[in-house]
Amino acid sequence: MKIDVHTHINSTDPEQLENFVKTCEKSETIACICSAGPRSDHEYPANDATLKAAKQYPEFLIPFAFVDLWDKIDADVIDKFAEQGFKGLKCITPYYPYDHDLYMPVYEKAEKLKLPVLFHTGAFRPSKKDAVTRRPLLKNMNPLNLDRIARSFPDLKIIMAHLGTTFFRKEASELIKLHPNLYADLAGNGSWMAIQPAELASWLGSCIMEVDSTFAGFKKLLLGSDAYFTAPGIMLDAQKYYELLLRRIGVPRDIIDDIMGKTASGWLF
Repeated sequence: MKIDVHTHINSTDPEQLENFVKTCEKSETIACICSAGPRSDHEYPANDATLKAAKQYPEFLIPFAFVDLWDKIDADVIDKFAEQGFKGLKCITPYYPYDHDLYMPVYEKAEKLKLPVLFHTGAFRPSKKDAVTRRPLLKNMNPLNLDRIARSFPDLKIIMAHLGTTFFRKEASELIKLHPNLYADLAGNGSWMAIQPAELASWLGSCIMEVDSTFAGFKKLLLGSDAYFTAPGIMLDAQKYYELLLRRIGVPRDIIDDIMGKTASGWLF
């Protein structure tokens, strides 16, 4: 089974849920599902809907809890999420940068409970809510904000969603090569469709070897599609693009298999 570490529950319609699960079954994929909170440009159900869907289809869905990193947060909520059965956390649209002192107890709890954390990094579409919150989202979600977290909590598995997008891909790539516990996905068709093989090979290759036969940097990639319950086909498209992109670069089959699910399976099962 493949593991897609980045998909979204954006509907509670039973037919759309069933269709999403059928797509998982067809593609032999287990999907990590999560909300994206109240400040995104889409409407998302709350965490209880995520948990309910995963409990309904436990063989195909793994629940990640949305953590609202706003101006106040009680880290004890992470204990509650673990007790409820969530297997990971999702963070996006923080009030402060991800590495703010206020949020560090959240990550400490996650490390202790062995809950991987998926952080949105890079581009974020403007919405009407921006004029209400007035927060510097691109700066707050810059991949460099994960550096302190990775250093402070070396046993915490961190997933950098979107590899920083077009804003920060070089920085993002250097970070995942630097920190043993920091990984990235290429989620979103604006990400995996836009990346050319030579670019990715350059970003994840060695800075001193012209030809990097170890492909060590690619061991830090994970499959992530950014598919939605209302658009499950994105999951299939992403897998095709990942496979083609990695094969054109010449990534060995065993590393591709790690990217497509084996690495994440060691954290989630």
